[in-house]
Amino acid sequence: MIAQLACLLALSGLQQDSQTVNRVDLSVTPGSVARLWIQYTPDPLAEPHKSPKKFGENKMQWDFPWIVGGFSHITGDDSNVELRFQVYSQEQKSNRAVAVTQMLLRLWEFNTERLSLKHPTNYHLGIVDVYLCFGGQAGGEQLIDQEESRDRVNPNKTNIYKVNTIYIYDTNSFTDPVEMAREVAHEYGHASWPPIGGFKDPEEWADGYLAEKVFLRWIRDAMARNELTPDDAMGATKAALDKWIAANVDPLILKAAQTEPTSDLLADPSKNGMDAFIGLALYLETIYPDKVFARTLMLGTYDAKNYPAGVVLAAEEPDQVTLKIPTTFIRKAIWIPLGTGKLTGAAILKKDPTGWVQIQVGANPIVITNTH
Repeated sequence: MIAQLACLLALSGLQQDSQTVNRVDLSVTPGSVARLWIQYTPDPLAEPHKSPKKFGENKMQWDFPWIVGGFSHITGDDSNVELRFQVYSQEQKSNRAVAVTQMLLRLWEFNTERLSLKHPTNYHLGIVDVYLCFGGQAGGEQLIDQEESRDRVNPNKTNIYKVNTIYIYDTNSFTDPVEMAREVAHEYGHASWPPIGGFKDPEEWADGYLAEKVFLRWIRDAMARNELTPDDAMGATKAALDKWIAANVDPLILKAAQTEPTSDLLADPSKNGMDAFIGLALYLETIYPDKVFARTLMLGTYDAKNYPAGVVLAAEEPDQVTLKIPTTFIRKAIWIPLGTGKLTGAAILKKDPTGWVQIQVGANPIVITNTH
């Protein structure tokens, strides 16, 4: 344990005199290929870590005396133990930093096993650094910044490297479990998902709002299967997540399913355009396997108006797919990406040259077959 903590602190460029190390091993969800655990010391760092971001008119770096590490190891893999997260805190209160680390490890597990997404390795070896701040305006942000550390061989030399950072502000107001889980999921989406932009409102990039909705739904579903607990989601319960998803996710999916996805619709830089994009992506995640959903994010490029065309390309890749149509869609007319594929199980009502078709949902399984 001491050796692993030394690894964590060495990567942070920090020194630590304490010999007390706490470790929390997380239970593995069924089929998981990773072991996950949390490691931290109850004592403050000998030298507080300074934030890469500089605050205020005087450009002051804030001090963070406590650190929690989130680790993983792929089962059966000969690779080294990996430090995935460093969560820094300005106060030691209610083990909040530990709770944030636990949720982030669960989200990392979703990224790895369901979407095959990895942390960008060009930012501090793929480590995501999180800063829990008691100052600032309530909310969060994700930034790519740079950090300096003393060279371990030559103390007179400093190393400069890029870092992938998340800041959560005014942690005294960070008390509602669902809102805490949403904020963590949102900022981690910015830090780890492909960026899709083209918007001005409510923010430039949509990956945070999309990821929060996908992640919270996946957590809720895992709770329903007794695979995860509220401890994995900042204390948010399944009942509370059910309510949030019914208000913030389900309506977007229903609207997207019944709306023809066009570039003009998703080129709208306002909240309406972002909601249309998020709804469409959530809808695709609902009816397609995770692998296809992940490909839509990769092929959609950086601009949301290109997403419908990227979705068609992703839909044409599998040899055959049986769509996961919710029962609430039966007898409704919905749009699906068909491209050059062959459709069975539903009648086509309209065809669009872009490769999307409108179909009438019945009781039969809807299957798309692609010839390669």
